[in-house]
Amino acid sequence: MSVSVVRLRRVAAVAVAGTVAVALVLSACAGGGTGASSGAGGQQEMRTVEHALGATEIPVDPQRVVLMNSAGLDIMIALGIVPVGAALWGGISEVPDYVSAHLPDDFTILGTSTEPNLEAVAALEPDLIIGIDNIVSDNLSVLEGIAPTVAYHRRDEQGVAVGWTEHITELGELLDLEDEAAQRIAAFEERVAEVDAHRADTGETIAMLRARSEEVRFYDTTSTLSSNVLQSMQHVTLLDPTFGQPVEDGAAPWLVISTEMLTEIPSDWVYIVPDSDADLEALQAQPLWEQVPAVQADQVCVAEEFAAWFQPGPLAAEIVASEVETCLTQG
Repeated sequence: MSVSVVRLRRVAAVAVAGTVAVALVLSACAGGGTGASSGAGGQQEMRTVEHALGATEIPVDPQRVVLMNSAGLDIMIALGIVPVGAALWGGISEVPDYVSAHLPDDFTILGTSTEPNLEAVAALEPDLIIGIDNIVSDNLSVLEGIAPTVAYHRRDEQGVAVGWTEHITELGELLDLEDEAAQRIAAFEERVAEVDAHRADTGETIAMLRARSEEVRFYDTTSTLSSNVLQSMQHVTLLDPTFGQPVEDGAAPWLVISTEMLTEIPSDWVYIVPDSDADLEALQAQPLWEQVPAVQADQVCVAEEFAAWFQPGPLAAEIVASEVETCLTQG
């Protein structure tokens, strides 16, 4: 099975550093910030919203939205808002094709989420800036000087990463687009049920692995990998790893497993999300690979559109659902 991969490369972004550069950004706003109409063609009707980093007055009908993490583009498009620019997230070198097909020709890349080009953000004259809380907080004071800025939550109160269905619900509330968010979630649930309907409820299990050049990750059921498709299925059960090495403070939704542990994966199916063709081949070349129960049963799937698995949203979920449907219901 072929693997189509979005290569993870660092983008050489122009970052604004130091007080002098920040001053240039703020002056470039020419009176932007909360209450400003910059680029919107006249004074806008405003309303106050509560968000992850506080309360902010934002336009009722924003026309020039900038996103500080490109992974959220999928969700924004689903809500009917097409941002004029975004900072790339997750080390990707470009916006995935299935997302860029919905963007205007003059869409602007604004550096990366960790090194945003704040001067370029100001030059776009946005009337609203949106981003996930941990990314926006790094440059909040500068961003607020450019345009009204709101943030949505990366994690819930228990510290677990929030999935796209929660994100679209939160953004729908912030932007007064609750109906659109609910419709997207309903369509997703209907699609997953359609995939499930093709499978017999035999109690089979599935494990989700990510093959990387330096390690193999065994993902748990709290992860956002697979755009919530596998997590939401009823006729195959996604397994949590019971062995492996936790990462950092244990907050990551995966355990790192050694190649000697491959035969300990107890699932009926294995779904591999490889970072590259070479990483997939390296995993499959491991001496113990052929002894993995799912491999012996010829029940191994390989993700084809890496970005859709890695950057969840409604568009991505449809791609993943189609891949899962093809593999798990073959024959």
